[in-house]
Amino acid sequence: MSIPGNAYPLLPAGVRAGLILAALFLLAGCSSSPRKPQSPQVLPECGWLPNCVNSQSGRGTQASKPIRADAGQWQTLKAWIALQEDWEITMDEGNFMQTIVTTPLLKFRDDVQLLFLPDDELIQVRSSSQLGLSDLGTNAKRVETLRKQIKP
Repeated sequence: MSIPGNAYPLLPAGVRAGLILAALFLLAGCSSSPRKPQSPQVLPECGWLPNCVNSQSGRGTQASKPIRADAGQWQTLKAWIALQEDWEITMDEGNFMQTIVTTPLLKFRDDVQLLFLPDDELIQVRSSSQLGLSDLGTNAKRVETLRKQIKP
């Protein structure tokens, strides 16, 4: 059924409701950039979606191990990040760095936060997708890419 002069047919109420629910569900996968940690020792936790990994508070598929690094290795990693074309540094405050990484193929934007704890010689990492319900393992792979940049 369509309205005269309207090129789009009316959708049955059940279909409209289903489309609205689907849109709301997909929008639930959108997230804003994480905030700067309130504590200089703790990164924000991941949400409930499987599109984030966190070396401090991640559980299950969101878990990741921190990266072992001394102060020199931390500086080297920061320099490597600065050279990457698809990484945009949005904040660099000594022992804390926040970046936005754009994926090569589909141009998704992901947030990466790095917190260097010099006394523990650890880099805590949080990598999360800004859009989507799942990251298909991209964030975990990114943490491993960062880990490989640390030379013993």
